[in-house]
Amino acid sequence: MKLLIISGLVLTIIFASLTSDFSYGQFSNQNTLKVSFENNLLPSYEVPLVSGQTYTLSQNHSWVQDETSRFNLVSYTLDGETVKLSRTARGDFTLTIPTDSSHNLVFSAVTQYALSVEGTNDFSFLPSSPTNDNWFDAGTEVSVNVQKTTEIEPNKVRQEITGWSLDKAEFWNVDDDGSTSFTTPPITLNEYHQVDFFTAYQYKLNVISDSGETTGSGWYEQGETVPIGIDAGSDGVILNSVSGWEGADVTYDGNTAQVFIDGPVTVSAKVEKNYSLVIGLIIIPILIIGAIGFRKFKNKVPVVVEEKPVERIVEKVIERVEEPEKKYEDGYDKKLSDYLSEQTKSKLDEMHSSEIISDSKYSKIT
Repeated sequence: MKLLIISGLVLTIIFASLTSDFSYGQFSNQNTLKVSFENNLLPSYEVPLVSGQTYTLSQNHSWVQDETSRFNLVSYTLDGETVKLSRTARGDFTLTIPTDSSHNLVFSAVTQYALSVEGTNDFSFLPSSPTNDNWFDAGTEVSVNVQKTTEIEPNKVRQEITGWSLDKAEFWNVDDDGSTSFTTPPITLNEYHQVDFFTAYQYKLNVISDSGETTGSGWYEQGETVPIGIDAGSDGVILNSVSGWEGADVTYDGNTAQVFIDGPVTVSAKVEKNYSLVIGLIIIPILIIGAIGFRKFKNKVPVVVEEKPVERIVEKVIERVEEPEKKYEDGYDKKLSDYLSEQTKSKLDEMHSSEIISDSKYSKIT
């Protein structure tokens, strides 16, 4: 009996040994996939590959490092060949691995930090995020571009950016320089940052009139008192004057007024026609013409025509015929000849002194 028990134990040990050797030989000949991460961002692991079967590896594009940072895949290297990945924030990256041999796969990832923006939804990043969200690779300099005005109700209510802060520590005003957008200075993403924009509601004031040009229309914050006015002008010689305002509680004096802004406001100037200038232009000329006519009539003097005897007229005619008017004075020809001789002599002297004519010719001429 003891002999049978001992024989059974020996057979069991031999069988177990053979089974172990067979399993070890089978595993040692199996293909494997070794997966690791550059800079040991995640633990390495090894996967057995069954020849003839398909193996698909899956890896998250992003994974959290801590509360304010994450890692994002940028490339992988399979058996020494590097392939860049299309960057994305979420989802899984899948890769089909051949099973006919063993392989070595290394993933590369970068650290990213988030940049949060509060106070407006109408903004963009410069440059944009490589993962198309608000996360940026470590060391990237990023600016936030924001539209200054957000229309709430067309031509009535809007929001205007008035200032901004970084990490709730520093505050800067946004100047009203007429531009439609504002861009922050570059922010270096080596840690998490938050940008807050501050806004104020503005309301539209419309100042209108059927005549003349108005002043004061524009956008204003609630609680402002805005001066408004109108240059009523004229229609030719017909003058226009403001008789009042409609549409809001307006305090006015003549052509100037003030309106208090507590929402969208439209005020209209009431303009009346003034015909005083027309009347003046008609009556005054009539009075002037009448006065001139009266003075002429009053000061009119009879015209006396002096009578001249016929004989005297005849005598004057005879005198003019008998004594013709002299055209030249006595000795005019001689004076003219002397003048020409002097001018000729002066010109010859000038030419001689300038050596234009020789001494011999000069002596012959003179």
